[in-house]
Formats: sequence, C-alpha cells, structure tokens
Amino acid sequence: MKKQTVLLVFTLLWMAVIFGFSAKPAEESADMSLSVGRWIGQAFVPAYDGWDEGKQEAFAEKIDHPVRKCAHASEYAVLGMLLAPLFLTWGTDKNQNPAQGKRILAAAWTGILYAASDEFHQLFVPGRSGQITDVLIDSGGLLAGILLVVLIKSFYIKQSRRS
Repeated sequence: MKKQTVLLVFTLLWMAVIFGFSAKPAEESADMSLSVGRWIGQAFVPAYDGWDEGKQEAFAEKIDHPVRKCAHASEYAVLGMLLAPLFLTWGTDKNQNPAQGKRILAAAWTGILYAASDEFHQLFVPGRSGQITDVLIDSGGLLAGILLVVLIKSFYIKQSRRS
C-alpha cells in the first residue's frame, strides 16, 4: 500500500475520532473530562488518595477547563502531525521547494476548516456549543503538530546531507 493511502486512512480515522468526541452530549463529555481530572489527581498529587471524595471531586472540577482545552489542542496536534506528511507526500518533487510551503499551507487550512466545522457540528449536539475560542485552540494545536513535522523533516534532511 502506498504511503499516501496509509496516511489518508489514518488521517480520516483520526478525524472520525475527533468527530466522535464532539458528538458526545454535554453530560457524557463532562464525565469523561472529569475522569481525566481524577486520574491526574491520582497520578500527580501525592495526597490525593487521602482526600475525601468531595475534595477529590472539587479538584477534578477545578482542573476541568484546562483539561478540556488541552484535549482540544492535543487532538488537533495529532491531526496536524497526520495532515502535514499527507500533504507533503503529494507532488512529484521531493526536494525542498516553494511547492512544499503551499502544501503545508493547504494542510493547515484543511485542519483549520475541519476545526471550524467540528465546532459548528457541536451546535447540534445536546448541551454542547460551538466556540470560536475552541477553533483557535484547535488551530494552535494543529499548527504545533504541523510545525513539529516540518522541524523533524528539516532535521532529517540536514542529517542525510551530512552523511
């Protein structure tokens, strides 16, 4: 199977995962993020297990907002790490050239438009809402993922030229 096909399949699967998270009603989504907050408490707060249940729940609720925003950025960073190589494999010239910049820009716009459509989709999910700030957070994560791929590719090219 060609590299492009594999990348396309993984990218579409990841987009489906993002869609699935966004399709969860508000209560189910909140339960999921609170469970992450509880896990963070258990993993990183030494006294957490000794706290009473109310204090543990208060901790999870206190970090719920940052957990949700980190989840947004992380899931879109992964999308960026999939879109960048997908778009970079298209085209015939494998050397560094201006066309690669255009392909990276196309990958970025694809991800940003997907983030916007995902927030629009949430307008139709019970208890959820679409947020411009989430599109911005998603886009930041996406661009970080793309940048990581570009930096790794540049490093690889420099190392191969030294050999």
